Amino acid sequence: MDTPEQRSSRTGSRRVAAIGLIFALAAALPGSAQERPATSLTVYAQGLALVRAELERSLPAGTHAVRIDRLPTSVEQASLVVLNGGTVLHGVRGYRTYEGGSAGGASMVLDLEVSEPIQTLRIAYLTGGLDWSASYTMQVAPDERSARIDGYASITNGSGARFADAELQLLAGDVNIASPRRQVYRAMDAAAAQVVSAAPEVLEEAFSGYHVYTVSEPLTLEAAGSRRIRLMGGDAIAVVKEHVLTGGVSPRQRQAEPQPVAVGIRYRVARAPETELGAVPLPGGMVRIYKPDDAGRLQLLGMARIGNSPAGQELVLPVGRAFDVTAVRVQTGFRRVADGARESDWSLKLTNASDQQTTVQVIERIGGDWTILSSSHDPQIMSAAAVRFDVMVPAGGEVELRYSVSIRNQ
Repeated sequence: MDTPEQRSSRTGSRRVAAIGLIFALAAALPGSAQERPATSLTVYAQGLALVRAELERSLPAGTHAVRIDRLPTSVEQASLVVLNGGTVLHGVRGYRTYEGGSAGGASMVLDLEVSEPIQTLRIAYLTGGLDWSASYTMQVAPDERSARIDGYASITNGSGARFADAELQLLAGDVNIASPRRQVYRAMDAAAAQVVSAAPEVLEEAFSGYHVYTVSEPLTLEAAGSRRIRLMGGDAIAVVKEHVLTGGVSPRQRQAEPQPVAVGIRYRVARAPETELGAVPLPGGMVRIYKPDDAGRLQLLGMARIGNSPAGQELVLPVGRAFDVTAVRVQTGFRRVADGARESDWSLKLTNASDQQTTVQVIERIGGDWTILSSSHDPQIMSAAAVRFDVMVPAGGEVELRYSVSIRNQ
């Protein structure tokens, strides 16, 4: 039977293996040790951060018990590693420290064996409570043909420690960790202020299947505070406004009464590779879309979430329903035919109450093995399950789209 020490050793080994990838990522991040501040952080979008710290400690060869104070209260003791060559970490003892009757952070005593004298002790450890997320603002021009888009990173520090003048790196992508921690460390002091930084430069590079964004200037992350910094962006970015109606037809569908259907509005955003917005991959996040009204007052059009987007990939941003462009769907016929297929006839009446003509993309998702038998507008086959009709509706006018489809169950 294993002793408690043996079982503990195996558990620790599994934990070290689980976090090994994170340390491997951090070790390969750009910048030399001489160029970095005394504290360097890599924040993952999973409520987790890797902290690298350089501590002034004059340690001759031999064994030492070194105490480190003012650590994050959510530091993971089992994750700590010593980065000095020739120095062996034999054990760690943890403490909770208090200042003025309140929690002042965490402390650890490291049992070290030093083979060669050192002046600077270099350590790394994982801590919860640090998180980051991306968000974007998009200001559409009055003519709706261009927009200004800016991407930001919001960093929250609920770790219980203050990081002064630290190098900051943000990693986009999901690193495999032992347990979900996003909700555990999301709670922040309600009075914590959000600071919008003065836009230091952010450098992006791909690394081992992830993307790392390095802030060019050291930043201070206050305990129980948050910061917002600009990642990238650009002005006069080409956009296209689209009206889209999406519906569906099934083999046995019968519709007794006319049904109003919503017409959605979305923007397509071009990301030319030579532009700041197109040259780098975008981490997923919320896009808030604004546009000035006739008096020049900025108004919110809607919000859309994007996933992680490779460099140059076009963005499609749905923002809401059209007010002046409406539609009514009517099933005008239904037939069973000899070969087991069913045929149905459909009418979609599109009305445009605005003072500008618009083209509505009518996208019909059809189940089964289907064929468009006839249509008033040219069908564009999008996939085995969808067809699109582009219907131009004049200002103040109405247009009817009619089509017949044959569907056989698969």
